Amino acid sequence: MIDGRNQIHYWSARLVAKGPYIGVMTWYGAPVVDGETLDRSYRWQALVRNETTSRAILMGDHIPIEVDGIFLRNIEAITKAQYQYLVAHSEFSTAHAPQNPDASPSEPIDFMKLKPPF
Repeated sequence: MIDGRNQIHYWSARLVAKGPYIGVMTWYGAPVVDGETLDRSYRWQALVRNETTSRAILMGDHIPIEVDGIFLRNIEAITKAQYQYLVAHSEFSTAHAPQNPDASPSEPIDFMKLKPPF
């Protein structure tokens, strides 16, 4: 029997209305702190964006509606490759291009302030 709680699910979501999409991974398992799995009771967990510490899903099961007091918007299922792209793009923007909307996903995108990519 395949239990849906043993699978990893990938999502794209927004933290705010009109904000950039971020990658979210959910699974049913032990908490992860700084990339290391702890020996704790299993629960629904979520990795949001490029974080290495998982967050508890407070509302929703494998579909993360509320994660640690943050309501996610526009949640859509995606593939693992799409999730990896969103996380990699977020890491790059945070490190090398702080003017990109992906560097601060908790703020709505202001198209009047965006600079052309060339």
